Amino acid sequence: MKQIKHTLAALLYILPSVGIALALPEFAGIDQKLALLAGLIACLVGAEAHAAISRAVERREVRQELAELTGLAAGLSRELDHAANRIVELEERFERETTERMERIFSEIRVVESLVKRLAETRDAPPRPVAVGAPMLQARLAEEFAPPMPEPDVSTMSDTDLLETIRRSLEANRVDLYLQPIVGLPQRKVRYYEGLSRLRSERGALIMPRDYMRVAEPAGMMPTVDNILLFRCIQVVRKLASRNKNAGVFCNISAFSLLDSDFFPQFVEYMQHNQDLAQHLIFEFSQTTVNGMGPIEEESLTALAKLGFRFSMDQVTNLKINAPFLHDRNFRFIKISAATLVGNQHNDSDIHASDIKELLRRNGIQLIVDKIETEREVVDVLDLNVEYGQGYLFGEPKPVREEVTRPMEAAAAA
Repeated sequence: MKQIKHTLAALLYILPSVGIALALPEFAGIDQKLALLAGLIACLVGAEAHAAISRAVERREVRQELAELTGLAAGLSRELDHAANRIVELEERFERETTERMERIFSEIRVVESLVKRLAETRDAPPRPVAVGAPMLQARLAEEFAPPMPEPDVSTMSDTDLLETIRRSLEANRVDLYLQPIVGLPQRKVRYYEGLSRLRSERGALIMPRDYMRVAEPAGMMPTVDNILLFRCIQVVRKLASRNKNAGVFCNISAFSLLDSDFFPQFVEYMQHNQDLAQHLIFEFSQTTVNGMGPIEEESLTALAKLGFRFSMDQVTNLKINAPFLHDRNFRFIKISAATLVGNQHNDSDIHASDIKELLRRNGIQLIVDKIETEREVVDVLDLNVEYGQGYLFGEPKPVREEVTRPMEAAAAA
């Protein structure tokens, strides 16, 4: 195409030059040699003009190409810079996440190892608050304890036999996590879960809280169950949070754990590496524990609150609640049983049941009515404008699949 343009341009000055050379002798009477010279000069002038124009056009095209190449180079440079920055960013993120993950694992291993060691010591020493075991550590414990004798059915055990069965269940980490839904009312859509523990005997029989608490509490082994439940809840919360950003699990902590000068600092350190779970994990304490808190328990509570964790008070039997006091300590939920709340309407009290929710609301605390078992209780609760309910009517506690809690044990075994 470019060659055709040059040919056409050449014809534009060659043809007139030939015309001049032929026409001048005929019409102007000029000598033929002079006419040829004039035609040649005209052709040379035309060729020079064509060359000048062509050079100008080529310079313009070269400038345009250079501009395009410069722009392309700048664009490629920007993309390369962006890619390089992205690579650095990904490397830093990978390193940071790896470091955080390893810190979580190592902090968990430290807590697990120290608490299991103390569990072993309780066999010949006065009971102290201890916690969760792990496969590697269980193997170590197996060398220290003789193989247990098969136990009779839980319902027929003596207190001594039941206590020994509980101890062996804790040593072997036969503690299962169950979740019970907490629903929004009146739609009954699941909003939260409560983590509950069940022990398993060597034969696989479930030992319910009503069975083991009676003998485990005097023996000082309840903190062990609570702490195992705590670690299991953390694993479940992480799984739930990855699928639902609004998911939350209530997990009980005993007063013994708050007072434990060995366990609790390590636990706080562990939670520092799990601060991303602060919006999904709610620590729960009984009203008796809350009312009996001293300086040590409050200091432990403050340490968790500073990390962003919220609290709940359950097992409420006295409706004289100091809501401002609880709010200042980061309590955001209170659980009251349906029987206690509804029954209060018919008793003489400083505060009527219908006013409790408003008192809590003014102090930024949400009321959850638990132990709802019948539709009649639902109606009574809704009459009090309660927004959350829990109980067998909405769902029984269901066991958590083993693969959800396995990562914690695998991490400890590493």
